[in-house]
Amino acid sequence: MDVAGLTDCGLIRKSNQDAFYIDEKHQRFFIVADGMGGHAGGEEASRLAVDHIRQYLETHLEDLQHDPVTLLRQAFLAANHAIVEQQRQNSARADMGTTAVVILLDEKGDRAWCAHVGDSRIYRWRKDQLQQITSDHTWIAQAVQLGSLTIEQARQHPWRHVLSQCLGREDLSQIDIQPIDLEPGDRLLLCSDGLTEELTDDVISIYLSEPNVQKAAAALVDAAKTHGGRDNVTVVVISV
Repeated sequence: MDVAGLTDCGLIRKSNQDAFYIDEKHQRFFIVADGMGGHAGGEEASRLAVDHIRQYLETHLEDLQHDPVTLLRQAFLAANHAIVEQQRQNSARADMGTTAVVILLDEKGDRAWCAHVGDSRIYRWRKDQLQQITSDHTWIAQAVQLGSLTIEQARQHPWRHVLSQCLGREDLSQIDIQPIDLEPGDRLLLCSDGLTEELTDDVISIYLSEPNVQKAAAALVDAAKTHGGRDNVTVVVISV
């Protein structure tokens, strides 16, 4: 596999509350998190999420062949617990939280699972077709699924950033985990909403067609900034 990751503040924000991790040594798992709760709180929440998910997966990776779903769920719960504990210890960070998306590969790299909480996304690009694998944990996404709003209306709706789930909640009730079918030539994309706020799926698909993953990641970030850059933007591109 070829993998590239990149994060950028964008053109408006003065701090970067996104975080990502690439398992460079083994290429077994990949993480993107998008924090919230003010400058320091958002940065701390996304950092805690990435660090604790990474540590849990590294420690328990041998469990993957037996139960990948439980492995991912426990990794997310460990991160959630760490963020909630930080909230309790520091009242100034009581409202901090973060999204998180993770892709986990088996040892041979021919099977994958994804887990997510919030509105950061995972896409699969195959033969010039882009498919969104994750479903946003937002009120707006639920309204689109029910037919109350169109996708075009959702992109402009003032409530589009309101999350129904995130890490940093004592009542965390939804961690979506599912397998991902992979074929040679596939591309996987993990991204924060700083990308999807600025670019449509059709545009993302065009940039993902770039053969070099480093250039593809850089082109996606540059395009998001060119189209507004209103938020931090983070991408991890994986070429199978």
